[in-house]
Amino acid sequence: MSLISTIAPRWALKRAIAREQLRDIRKRSAHYAAAQSNRLTGSWSPTTEDVNELIGNSSPQVRARVRQLVRDFPYFARAVDIITGYTVGAGIQFQSRVTSPDGNLNARIIENIESAFYPWADTADIGGRLHFNEIMQLAKRQDLEAGEFLIVKHFKQNKPVPLALQIVEPDNLSDIGATAKNPRHSISQGIEYDPATGRIIAYHLQDPNAYYKTTRYPASRIIHGFHTLRPQQLRGISPFAPAVLVAHDLGEYMDATMDTAKMASKYLAFVKRIDPYSAQVANVAYDSDTSQPIETLQNAIIEYLQPGEDVQFASPANPGAQFGPFVKLILTMISVTVGVPYELLSGDYAGVNYSTMRTTRNDFSHYLRPIIDRHIRHFCNPVLSAFMDAAIMSGQLSLPGYLKNQARYLAADWQGPGMESIDPAKEGQGNIDQIAAGLKSPQEVAKTRGKDLEQIYQELASAKTLASKYGLDFTPSTPSTPATTQPEENQDEPDNA
Repeated sequence: MSLISTIAPRWALKRAIAREQLRDIRKRSAHYAAAQSNRLTGSWSPTTEDVNELIGNSSPQVRARVRQLVRDFPYFARAVDIITGYTVGAGIQFQSRVTSPDGNLNARIIENIESAFYPWADTADIGGRLHFNEIMQLAKRQDLEAGEFLIVKHFKQNKPVPLALQIVEPDNLSDIGATAKNPRHSISQGIEYDPATGRIIAYHLQDPNAYYKTTRYPASRIIHGFHTLRPQQLRGISPFAPAVLVAHDLGEYMDATMDTAKMASKYLAFVKRIDPYSAQVANVAYDSDTSQPIETLQNAIIEYLQPGEDVQFASPANPGAQFGPFVKLILTMISVTVGVPYELLSGDYAGVNYSTMRTTRNDFSHYLRPIIDRHIRHFCNPVLSAFMDAAIMSGQLSLPGYLKNQARYLAADWQGPGMESIDPAKEGQGNIDQIAAGLKSPQEVAKTRGKDLEQIYQELASAKTLASKYGLDFTPSTPSTPATTQPEENQDEPDNA
């Protein structure tokens, strides 16, 4: 290259520039297509902030907007109610599952634990107003609207089990006036943590009596639940966040469309006459405060016009037949975001049949399963652990070896609300066949309906005793046969009734 540059320096320079351009082309072509910058991507340059900076900068506004939409936008309110109802319902029911050394359930210890837990659940709220199940429901609503829930554990000695729960708004977490006890610890959005491991050390909550002061609670005093989306994430964000702008635009669009339709129906007729001036002046109404003419319209107006005068109205495009499909499209986008099937979110069951309903229910069940499991892990299990510790320390429960083997005594089954069958006859026979083949247990079938098998058997035994008392017999004389069903092609016909 040095010889060429000596003999033909201009040609050598052109060759060097060409090589550099080729190197740049190869470097650009080595990117993912999604990372390329060209005329199609324009100025699209997403933020690369740390997850906690991103949530910290966005969550106050996102929380405020989601809450406002839940208050004012019917479909957001329904989405929160549906998810809360299907994940928590009337409350995820606690059942102790302590076993003996032989592996069988220990009925005596289970009865002792449940006999202490259920009365405590009636007065679990520090304010004395909410049942444990209501605190659970409120925590789930906070999880959906604010993206997280926050519960402070208090210990009150005047209760048989000296534990009380206080659910607080996540907005109360604050850095203002917060100081870490260890200089190696950091504070972000009111949470004190160890940067080396990400372990949370303490929570700093605003003092209700002093805005510029926070109260420090050790992490052991706080139950904090949220959906972790990225590593080292300290706080949550509402799962409704991607749908906020779409929902807001849809709400404004629907309001504007309805206002247009109302305004178009105001005028009934125009009457022209020779001297309308005096009548016009007499009929003009004025606002008593501003002395300005009142220009709102009432229904079925008959307006008098002077000959040669005319009134020109703006003619906004009437959505007509396009309004319904457009709203359905947007609601489908919202349903995908919030995880609620379109039919449940909109209440529109037109054209739905058994096959589509079952597919929708199965998909919804799979979507809800990890959400229910996360609520059990982040809310139910921490509360049970705190309850057991308080009950042991107060002497309300006596469990040998509890401190050495807590896992044994904390074994529990939390029963969610489940879902009712779409076609009890068909699905019931299918469950019977699977149980007979050893592919499914009766307990599994009961759980899908939000029931406990032992409770079902107790109710059946009680019903048989009551029927025998009155001399009734409801046993079928012949074995029941599966209900006949229509051919599959008929089942898929839409039911528009």
